[in-house]
Amino acid sequence: MTRKARRPADTETPWVRDAARREVFVRWVLCALALVLASPAAAAPRRVVSLDYCADQFVLALADRDQIAALSRGSQRDDSYFRERAHGVRQTRGTLEEVLALQPDLVVRNWGGPWDAEQVYARFGVPVLQVGDTPDFAAARADVLNAARVLGHEARGNALARDLDLRLARLAAQRPRGDPAVMYLSGGGGVAGRGVMMDAVITAAGGRNVRTEPSWAVMPLERLVEMPPALIALGFFDTGRERMNAWSPSQHPALQRALAHARTVRLPAATVSCEAWYAIDAAEQIAAALRAS
Repeated sequence: MTRKARRPADTETPWVRDAARREVFVRWVLCALALVLASPAAAAPRRVVSLDYCADQFVLALADRDQIAALSRGSQRDDSYFRERAHGVRQTRGTLEEVLALQPDLVVRNWGGPWDAEQVYARFGVPVLQVGDTPDFAAARADVLNAARVLGHEARGNALARDLDLRLARLAAQRPRGDPAVMYLSGGGGVAGRGVMMDAVITAAGGRNVRTEPSWAVMPLERLVEMPPALIALGFFDTGRERMNAWSPSQHPALQRALAHARTVRLPAATVSCEAWYAIDAAEQIAAALRAS
């Protein structure tokens, strides 16, 4: 009698099939995890909205044009540093309703919008990047690096930081002798003291700020007339803003006479309108004026 061939053991038992499925699943999970780890920590925002002209400068300097959903209505003001880049970009008044209608995935602000913008926009799942208001160049450097990282363009931030470092080093190497006294005077009559970016600008230029008290104050006319500094750096005197208030100290006849006989340097408004890294332009202009004395 011919013996019937023995059938091989069935390798497709339910347990074997489940094990195979588990192996496939584990491999899929590992591949997915590898892709996640190989990708950037966070995708670059694609719809950025800026709420004020100081925030505009960070967006215009660091973001791609197609990332920008809207800039502020001040993006093309005469004191907007990158105003030429703002042409053709949509503008917003910065109201909550208008901004949300733009469907942003990032809001950038310095002073625009609600004072508690981070909390307000968090309710709608929109992150807020706070920029500016830096008291010195070290903080301004860190600020632009952080903004570049959030906007997805770290290389651009690194390039701006390197440029700032080189220019600060050049100013330090060319520092004038004698620690010359410098006053910064705005068109509205404000004088810069310690702890604000303009104080850091004067120091980087090689000068000594005549105002040693902290923050800003209205200019003491008597002090200026009796003890004029070696150099007066003027801001916003070419924009018409000094004529907005007839009672501003900048309109006082004594100041007008003092300025007529003092050494002055007029700083472009765009270089001093916001406390950011590009204030290095103003430092270089002050330094050049001090060297020319």
